[in-house]
Amino acid sequence: MITVPFPRWLRIAAFAGFAVLLFVGTHWPKLRIEGPIPRPDLVIHLVVFGMWALLLCVSGLLGEPGRLSTTLKCFAVGLVYAAIDESTQMIPSLGRYAAMDDYLFNALGLAIGSGLSLLVHTKPEPRPLR
Repeated sequence: MITVPFPRWLRIAAFAGFAVLLFVGTHWPKLRIEGPIPRPDLVIHLVVFGMWALLLCVSGLLGEPGRLSTTLKCFAVGLVYAAIDESTQMIPSLGRYAAMDDYLFNALGLAIGSGLSLLVHTKPEPRPLR
């Protein structure tokens, strides 16, 4: 098990910042990614959506990190978000396209990131004395 010592507000801020960067990156007009392998964007989809899921699970927004119920909620929310993200890329003025293989790699990344979150636990927040 990995224990994350950061307070909840910082974990939420990290997720929110990453989510904003992901949205901007996936909607940047006419962005093209070239690389040494065919379709390097698929690897990027896998990695960034995996990180998105891991950060969402660890943030505690959908439940206690490290629990199966939280992991499943994060994965389900991620699948919906990935579908919205891919479909909004079809806005003509963005000059982007949406593809089923992009969504499948998003889903694979979400599954990996959500699964890894089961290894992460957080320190309990100190309760004020009354």
